[in-house]
Amino acid sequence: MTNGNGVPARLWAMLTVIALAALGAAVAPAAVAAKRPHKAELVLRNGQVWPNDGRKKAPTAVAIAGRRIVAVGSDRKVRRWVGSDTRVVDLRGAFVAPGFRDQHTHLLQSAAAGDTADSYRPVFTPFDPVAAEEGRRATARRHEDVYGRGETPVDECSHSPVTAKLKQDILVMQEEAARQGVGTVVEAGLRDLGVIEALRELDAAGRLTVRHLVRVAWGCIEEAARMGLRTGVGSEWVKILGVKLYADGWLGPRTAALRAPYSDHPEVQYTRDPFPLGILFLDLDRAIRDVARAEELGFNITSHAIGDRGAETVLDAYEAVGVKPRDRWQLEHVQVMGDDLIDRMAADGVIGSMQLSFATSDQRFADSALGPERVRTSYAWNTMLRRGVRLAGGSDFSIEVLAPLWGLQRVVTRTEFDGTPPGGWYPEQRVDLATALRLITSDSAYASFEEKRRGRIERGNYADLVVLRENLFELPEDCVAAATVLMTITNGNVAFEGEQAYPPGHATCPSGEAPAG
Repeated sequence: MTNGNGVPARLWAMLTVIALAALGAAVAPAAVAAKRPHKAELVLRNGQVWPNDGRKKAPTAVAIAGRRIVAVGSDRKVRRWVGSDTRVVDLRGAFVAPGFRDQHTHLLQSAAAGDTADSYRPVFTPFDPVAAEEGRRATARRHEDVYGRGETPVDECSHSPVTAKLKQDILVMQEEAARQGVGTVVEAGLRDLGVIEALRELDAAGRLTVRHLVRVAWGCIEEAARMGLRTGVGSEWVKILGVKLYADGWLGPRTAALRAPYSDHPEVQYTRDPFPLGILFLDLDRAIRDVARAEELGFNITSHAIGDRGAETVLDAYEAVGVKPRDRWQLEHVQVMGDDLIDRMAADGVIGSMQLSFATSDQRFADSALGPERVRTSYAWNTMLRRGVRLAGGSDFSIEVLAPLWGLQRVVTRTEFDGTPPGGWYPEQRVDLATALRLITSDSAYASFEEKRRGRIERGNYADLVVLRENLFELPEDCVAAATVLMTITNGNVAFEGEQAYPPGHATCPSGEAPAG
């Protein structure tokens, strides 16, 4: 048998094999060269890496190329990524964790208001009952005025022009955030869409060093949709996360919506008219309409819900619209909860966006407002986790300080920086440090649909890292807030490098040695 050219088939097959082999030999070097990995731009070595991936033996080194982590392991393993142009930093035992994330801030709104760098720096102010009382009354009046107009606190929307000052104010804000180890922030209810335009211009100019995930306020949702915005739209520096609704008020001024009257009502009155159950800004009919409209426009949904009646109303609306765990809808704050609401959140896959510092701050009034029984299912972070509710951690800046280290110490001790109460406020609700770190790393990444590429120090993930002089797991619990940030890396970019600590001034804590390189 021959082929079409008259050559015997067996001979033709042999010639073909020889030709292919020769061709392979010719192209093999080029193919190998194409697959050969590039060298890293940055290698961190001689450290203590907490990768948050469950491995028992802690790595000591991380290699970064471009925006990604390309190697995690021992110094010896990572050494092969070092080239002539690689910057190598000897960490001298410093601690490396996934970059800190904050699931609930108002940083962009603060920048739009022209806040200075000092506004973002943490300062511990001892509790002042007189000032607190004045603040509660003023807040209650504002909530009552909004309620009287038939509105919610996020119904307003603006679109300011982009100015050089606005962009500079954003840069001032992000510089301070990076100094505190923060690489990703969620804006919880942006009311000025002009800020998004400013962010886009800064992004295009390559000037962003902190990632901004934006939830627009409810009042902006229609205009945002006309701008082509919806969940997932954006870049790796500026991205739309969703929309924020507002169900009720706050516990301090007694405007959070409760299912039973405040325990100190009517003895404590903060509003002109009695609201023994607080203020519910969203009744169920409107809540259902708003949730359905947000879903129709393609926005992930979260809702401010501090009181148990506010949370119940939102959960009723979510379930009426057909919430599924894959939706990853959230409740913000989840401070006053009942066992039934916790179980519903777990079953529906609704995420609790909690604030690490709120329990220690609110201890000053929560017992009086809620009474001894109800307060035991409030600020119940450990209970919620044990019963299957996913939580994501944040600060609610500027209600609380931004500093993640301050929040970590408060949530693991349940004690304020002045030592109150001794032993912690309902200490059974403390969470361990590893869990607390996950709240502001991988768990927050999950809440933002980013758990497959962020929140852990793994090969292939984006290089979001924070380097601390002290190993948090070796510090006394009351020294966590005093740890020193040495480096913040976001998307492979060094956003901050130096030595920055904001000790609250309550204790003498150990310090380590700065890295070299």
